[in-house]
Amino acid sequence: MPQPFPTLNAEKQVNTWAIEPNAKALEQLAKGIWECAINTNQRPLVVLSTAGPLIGLRKVLEQQRPKDLSPQIALLPQVISMSDWLESAPGAWKFPKKPSDLERWLSVYATLKEHDDLQVWFKAESEAGAWGLAQAIIDACDTLSNAVAPQLQKQIQALQDAQQSKSELGEQWIDQVKDLLDKTINQVYPALSRKIIDREAKVLLAFWRYLASPGDPVFRKQLAIAAHLEAAKQSHLARPLIWVETADPIPVDQELISSLLQSYGQFAPVLEVKLDWRNVGLWAEAIGGEGSQEQALHNIANAQSAHWRLIAAKRFEELAWVAAKAIEQHLMDGKTKIALVAQDRLSARRTRALLSRLGPSLNIRDETGWKLSTTRAAASLMSWLELMRAPKDGPSAKVLLEFLQNPFVDIENPRWLNKEKDTCIGLVAELEDILIASKAESGWQTFYLAIEGAKENAQRAGNRLPNPALLQLLQFLREKHHEWLKLKLDCKKAYALLQSNLEATGMVQNLEADSAGKQLLEVLKSLDLQNTQYQRIPMYFSEWLSLLKTILEGASYQEEGGEALATLSILPLSSTRLREFDAVVMVGCDEQKLPAYSEPPLFFSDALNALLKTSTIALQFTQQARDLSELLMSCTHVDLLWQSKSQKGEPLRPSAWIQRLQSAMNWEPVGAQLPKRVFDAQPMQMAVAHFEEDLPIPQSMSPSAYKALRDCPYRYYVRSLLGLRKAKGFDEGFDASLAGQTLHALLKKFYHALKTQEHTKPELKIDSELRRAWMLEQLNIYSEREFAPLIEGDARITGTLRDWQKQIPSFVQWQLDREQQGWEYLDGEVKVGFDLPYQTPDGELGSIRIEGFADRFDVQTNNQQNASVLDYKHQRFDKVKLRAEHVLDDPQLLIYARAAQEKQETHRMAGHQVVEAEWISLKAEIGKNDQYAERAKAVADLPEMMIQFNAQITQDVEQLRAKKPMQAFAPDGVCQYCEARGICRKGIW
Repeated sequence: MPQPFPTLNAEKQVNTWAIEPNAKALEQLAKGIWECAINTNQRPLVVLSTAGPLIGLRKVLEQQRPKDLSPQIALLPQVISMSDWLESAPGAWKFPKKPSDLERWLSVYATLKEHDDLQVWFKAESEAGAWGLAQAIIDACDTLSNAVAPQLQKQIQALQDAQQSKSELGEQWIDQVKDLLDKTINQVYPALSRKIIDREAKVLLAFWRYLASPGDPVFRKQLAIAAHLEAAKQSHLARPLIWVETADPIPVDQELISSLLQSYGQFAPVLEVKLDWRNVGLWAEAIGGEGSQEQALHNIANAQSAHWRLIAAKRFEELAWVAAKAIEQHLMDGKTKIALVAQDRLSARRTRALLSRLGPSLNIRDETGWKLSTTRAAASLMSWLELMRAPKDGPSAKVLLEFLQNPFVDIENPRWLNKEKDTCIGLVAELEDILIASKAESGWQTFYLAIEGAKENAQRAGNRLPNPALLQLLQFLREKHHEWLKLKLDCKKAYALLQSNLEATGMVQNLEADSAGKQLLEVLKSLDLQNTQYQRIPMYFSEWLSLLKTILEGASYQEEGGEALATLSILPLSSTRLREFDAVVMVGCDEQKLPAYSEPPLFFSDALNALLKTSTIALQFTQQARDLSELLMSCTHVDLLWQSKSQKGEPLRPSAWIQRLQSAMNWEPVGAQLPKRVFDAQPMQMAVAHFEEDLPIPQSMSPSAYKALRDCPYRYYVRSLLGLRKAKGFDEGFDASLAGQTLHALLKKFYHALKTQEHTKPELKIDSELRRAWMLEQLNIYSEREFAPLIEGDARITGTLRDWQKQIPSFVQWQLDREQQGWEYLDGEVKVGFDLPYQTPDGELGSIRIEGFADRFDVQTNNQQNASVLDYKHQRFDKVKLRAEHVLDDPQLLIYARAAQEKQETHRMAGHQVVEAEWISLKAEIGKNDQYAERAKAVADLPEMMIQFNAQITQDVEQLRAKKPMQAFAPDGVCQYCEARGICRKGIW
C-alpha cells in the first residue's frame, strides 16, 4: 500500500516520504506536491535527481491541479533537474570560469606532450591514444574530486557562516574557497598516496593535485549549493524544497544531498521523496534487507504479467524484424507511446531502420546518444580533412573521389570554380571515369597525367575532349592541400583555415540546410577556444585531426521531432524511470547484455571505487535490477527479446533475471513469428540473350570485343551491345596495367630515337658494342623520364621502375639478336584495321569494321614488304605461352596481321606481307647476369592460322548479324573475372 503524505511540521528537520515506482507513481507524486503547496501556501521547488521524468511529471501536475487554488500557488510548481538547478544558482556568474571539456583535455594533453615518458607509462603513444588518455585522466581527477566533496562542502559552509558580509558571494569569498580547495587536496593527497603503490596511479594523483581548480564541474557544484543555501537563508519566505530521488545515488552523492537537505531545512520545509521497492522489486537484490526473497516471489505472483512476452530469435536480422513487427502490432492496437529499450544498441538501430519505412506517421526519437560522428554531415567533413592530410605527393584517388562525391559538395555551384553551372554538370563522374580507365591510383601528378592522356586519346579517336574544368578542379584542391601542408598548426590556425575551406567549397551552406550539419557547425565552434591560452598549443595535423574525431565522437546528434500519430522512444533502460509508456519492446535481454556494466574508470579498480564512495559494479547491478522491475511493474505490455545464438553460433540463454522469473511464474519463451512465403523452387537455366528487333548492332569491333564474343556470346551481348560495365573502384596497391601503358609509351619513344640516331651516327649500325651501350644508356634514360611523373604522384611506382630496369639488359640483348635475324623496327602504337565482308540471312552483302592499335611492327632489312607484328605483354613468359595455345580465341595478333595485308587500306602498314607474329614478355624470368632470358613466343603455323581465323571471324559475324540467341557457355577460367557473371548467374544454373 502507498504511504500517506507526511505532515509538514514547523520543526527544522527533513521530512521523508516513500512512493512505489509503479504505474501510479507520477500521479501519487503529483498529488503529494500539490498537497505540499496547499499546506504551506507556497509554490514548492521540486528537484529531481535525474531529468528523465521531468516532462511527464509536469504533465501529470497539470492534470491533477486542484480547484480553487489561492493566487499565491496558482502557478504550476517549479519542476527542475538537479543539474539544471545547480546551473541556475544565484550569482553563478561570479563563480570561477568553467573550462570547457576541450580546454581541460588540452591542458592535460600539453603536459603529456612535454613528457613522453608519461605516454609510455600509460601505453598511449598514438595521437588517438593520447587524447583518450587525457579524457581518462580528467574523468579520474573528477572522481577524486568527488571523493573530497563532502568534506569540502562542510568547510565551505563553515566559511560561509564566518563571513561578516553575507549578502553576496564576493571575489574575496571565492579566493578563500580556492585556498580551502588547495588545503583540502593537500590534506587528502598523502593518505591516498600511501594507499597507491602503482607508478601510473601516483602520476594521476599528481595530475589531480595540480590540475584541480574551483572552475572544475565538481567544485562548481559545491559553490552552487552554497549559493542556493545563502539565498534561502537571506529570504524570509524560502520556498519548500521537494527532493525526488529517481535513482539510487552513489554514497558520496548521498552525503552531499543529505547535507544539502539538512541545511536547507533550517530555512524552509524540506521533503525527501524516496522510492519504496518492497512491493515493486521482482528480485531480492532489487528490494534489499531481510525477507527480500519471499517478498520478491510475492510480487511476482501479484504482477499483472498476462501481456509480458519473452521472444527468442536465432539471428541478428531476425531479432530486428521481430522487434519491428512487435512495435507495428502495438501501433495497430492503438498504442501511441511506445518505448524501444536498447539494451543491444546495434539491434535497436537496425529495428529503427526497418520502422523508418512507416513514414512521418511515426515520430521516432532516439535518446540513446546517437553520436554526431556517425552522421553523413560528419562523414563529409572528415572526407575533406582526410583529403587535406594526404602526403605531399597527393591523395589516393579513392580519398579524392570520396570527398567529391559526398552530398554536401556542390561543384555545380558557381562559387567553386567560377564556372557556369552547365559547365560543371557530370564533372565528378567524368573525373572518376578517367582515373579508373587510366588506373591513376594516387598523386596529383598522376591525376594530371591521366587527364592529359584522356585528352590525347580523345583527339586520336576523334571523340569529345575532357572537360577543361577538370584541371581547374584539381588545381583548386591542390592549392588547399598545400595550405595545410605549410601551416604551422595550432588550434586557432587550424580552426580558421577549416572555416575558410568550408566557405570556399560551399559546404557551409549545405551543412546549414541540414539538421545534423547545423549541429556539426556548432560543435566546430568549440575549436575556436575564444582567446584562451590553449589556442597556441602547437601540434601536428594528425594530432589535431585525432582531437576533432574525439570531439565528434563525444557529441550527440539531437533529432528534430515532429507531430505524428504515434511516438517511438528509443532509450536505454535507465531512462525509463518514472516514465509512462503504452507498450515496451526491449532488445538484448540475453545473458551477455543484461545486466550491462560500465567499465571502471582508468586507474580505478572496483575496490578502489568502493573506497572512494563512487559507483561500483554491485551498485550498478542493484540499480539495473530495480530499473527492470519498475519497467515490468509499471507497463502492462512488455516484450523482452533476445538473440538465442551468438555470431559464432553458440547458444545464448536469456538473462539470469529472466530465467529466475521463468522458474517462478512458469513463463515460456515464444518463438519468433515471422510470415513465411511458400513457393516451388524453379532451377535457373543457362542464360540466353535473345535480340530485340530495335537493338542496334555495332558497325565496328575491336580485338577485345571480338575476344569477348569468342569467350562467351552472352558476355559480348552485355558489354558491347547493352553497354553495361561493372562499377570499378580503386585497390590499395598499384595497378600493373598503368606500368604496362607507360612501358608501351617509352618503348615507342626509345625506338624512334634509335632510328634518328642511326642517321646522325652511322657507327651505331656498325659497332655492336657501341650500339649495345647506347641502347642500355638511352633505354634507362627514357625509363627514368617516363616514370618520373608517375613516381612524383605515387612513390610506390619506383619499385615497378626498378623491376623493369633489371629487365633492360636482357631486353636489349633480345633486340640485338632480333636485328641479327634481319628484322628492324618500323613503327609502334599503329592504328590498323580492315573491313570484313559478310552475307546477311537475306543474302545481302555487308561489312563490319575490325580495327585496333598494334603495339609494334618490324620489317625485314632485305625485304621491306615482309613484316612482323609484335604485341607487348607486361606478364611473365609462362602466361604468354598460354596465349599461344588458344590463339583463335584471342586472335589479336591475327587481326593486326590481316589488317597489314589489306592493300586497299590507307594506314601505313597496308600492303605488307606479315610472315611472323609474336608476343613479347616484358617480365621475363631473369637470373644473375642472365641476358638471354626467353621472352618471345611466336604464333605457330601462321599461314594456316590465318586461313582458320578468316573463316572463323566471318562465320561469327554472320551469326551475330543473324541475331541468333547468345548463350553463356564460357569455361570457369573466363567466368572468374567476367563482369556479366552477376547477370547470367553462372554458378546457380
